[in-house]
Amino acid sequence: MGNVAFDHVYKFYKGETRPSVNDFHLEIEDGEFLVMVGPSGCGKSTTLRMLAGLEEVSKGDIYIDGKFMNFVSPKDRDIAMVFQNYALYPNLTVYENMALGLQLHKVAKHEIELRVNRAARMLEITPFLAKKPSQLSGGQKQRVALGRALVREPKVFLMDEPLSNLDAKLRTQTRMEIAKLHSQLKTTVVYVTHDQTEAMTMGTRIVVMKDGNIQQVAPPQQLYDEPANLFVAGFIGTPQMNFIDGAIVESGGEFFFETKRLRLKIPENHVPEIQSAKTNLRQVVMGVRPEHVACEPWAIERYPDWQAAASVEMREPMGSDTYLYATVGEHTFTLRTEPHAPARPGDPIRIAVRMDKARFFDRESGLAFAYREGRS
Repeated sequence: MGNVAFDHVYKFYKGETRPSVNDFHLEIEDGEFLVMVGPSGCGKSTTLRMLAGLEEVSKGDIYIDGKFMNFVSPKDRDIAMVFQNYALYPNLTVYENMALGLQLHKVAKHEIELRVNRAARMLEITPFLAKKPSQLSGGQKQRVALGRALVREPKVFLMDEPLSNLDAKLRTQTRMEIAKLHSQLKTTVVYVTHDQTEAMTMGTRIVVMKDGNIQQVAPPQQLYDEPANLFVAGFIGTPQMNFIDGAIVESGGEFFFETKRLRLKIPENHVPEIQSAKTNLRQVVMGVRPEHVACEPWAIERYPDWQAAASVEMREPMGSDTYLYATVGEHTFTLRTEPHAPARPGDPIRIAVRMDKARFFDRESGLAFAYREGRS
């Protein structure tokens, strides 16, 4: 079993006016692949290092399999950590690097050989076992670091930005290898990254952090479809969600989202959240993903209540898609369109905003109308 519990954990560094990690409260299930994501300085690596025993907990408790861990040394926590910089011993061979931790724990020689060779086969590094780290590429070194953690057969794997030193192709390849390993081993993984692509493609659940605080905990698709607040909505998704400041007004029993140049009817699926919203409906931010803003003729015909006249400012061909940046008055919408979309900078177009897919946020607090604490 490898379940982990953070019970209202804080981290204060000397001389700081606010905690680096603030009231981190979370349970991680056995076998879960949990990803912590957020910008630099948000507290994600500090949280991981407290779990590893490399940083002291200032306040609160950490448990692994129900056992209190605050004062247990790192070597006795039954965890294995993979670092950003590989942390391989340059004077040892790949085999010796992978075997060292087991030797220190007095594991029998034949068992060490069995585990190292099994991990090497899984990671396809058997041909490198006799080589030194200096003879390996970055991707090969990272696989050795993974193998060294793998042979420990720990309750929990901790991974701190393990792919950040790899090029784009190797990141994708190694990401697939880690995901494949997790599906085979079913071991608990706690993974830290600033890369939302890694988070979305690898995690069974994602913790989004900002300024030491948890912003939202949810499975990847729920995080994308139902962001809890403006920060999560803007951090998750490429290109970023479109944000438009405006007001929600009622007219003749119907609701509309309005700006100086927009008046878009709000569909029935959003009415309950608007009616129950305890906020100023004159101070609202509407968010809509680029794939839910369209300029194709079929969309203009299908969504007559959700249209606006716009002007194309910029066009970005991306191969599989083309991004258009179109202005409506003072607002700019990003549209994800098909690769051969004919619109060019300066062209007038009509856009259809999928209001059934929109999200509404309180401008002051940043919270989503429909979000309720604990639903994730």
